[in-house]
Amino acid sequence: MGSVHLTASEKSFIWVNYMVDSMAICCLTYYLEKCEDKKIAELLTYALELSKIHTKFAAETLSKENYPVPIGFNDEDVSLNAPRLFSDEFVLFYLHHLANLGLSYYSKALSMVAREDVHEFYKECISSSSELNSRTKELLLSMGLYVRAPYIPDASHPEMIEKLGYLKGFLGEKRMLTSLEITNLFFNIQTLEIVKTLMIGFSQVVKSKDLRDYLIRGKEISTKTLKELRTLLEKEDLSSASPWYTYISDSTESPFSDKLIMFHGAIMAGAGIEQYGFSLATIMRRDVGMKYSKLITEMLTFADDGMNLMIKNKWMEQPPMAVSRKDLENK
Repeated sequence: MGSVHLTASEKSFIWVNYMVDSMAICCLTYYLEKCEDKKIAELLTYALELSKIHTKFAAETLSKENYPVPIGFNDEDVSLNAPRLFSDEFVLFYLHHLANLGLSYYSKALSMVAREDVHEFYKECISSSSELNSRTKELLLSMGLYVRAPYIPDASHPEMIEKLGYLKGFLGEKRMLTSLEITNLFFNIQTLEIVKTLMIGFSQVVKSKDLRDYLIRGKEISTKTLKELRTLLEKEDLSSASPWYTYISDSTESPFSDKLIMFHGAIMAGAGIEQYGFSLATIMRRDVGMKYSKLITEMLTFADDGMNLMIKNKWMEQPPMAVSRKDLENK
């Protein structure tokens, strides 16, 4: 790629890729070490190899640009001797969720990069994440663990919206939820169940009191939000995802460093904000839209406090930044 340098967007996506995949290598190696289910172990091995390929590409690409490779995470951030923290079944749910997040992130990256090697890299990332999504979904279905979204009746014919009160939701009669509104509520509930489980498990094992308090706060936010979103579905006699938080051992020995756990929490918070934003953009009932607006504000505060905690403990690496021309002029 000779004279074609990385753009800011290309550099940022690759940098984040290295950080997230170096974390994933630690997590997946530990989960694979504890895994007893052969089929789940095969998927963990596949996902682990993908993360290794991603970090190799990111490191080599940044090095060729004379840009420092992030510290990220390594063997010091994982203890393979720590007892099992989560069940194999939950790890499979978690792996399926990672595949979903990967599809979202890589699709966005592909739309914003131009350099040929980076473009091809993200095309391959989408393909492999799609494969991981399919394989984890198939296994969840075969094990009877996959939770399907609610069913709604078929319409007999197309209709145009005629009532001006279609967007209402605060006062008077409320219309039923649309299929897209139901979809986003259901997906957010599933995601929150995974986040809540991680928060409970991680809060048992972290060493830092500040981090433990932060994780407990995250668990409480997840519990409250789950109740609110479930209520929206249940009021219309629609089912919601079943809880998975029971798949946690009583171990208090941490398999991961506090730094890794905090970064993991930050990634999940960021993904939650993004999903709430997407949900808000597709809502056409004002009471539900207001609910998402409040959730975004709450999550932004939570994420901001998490960043401050990371900075306080010197766990936050500085991402690629623009150069201050004023500072250069004053030298």
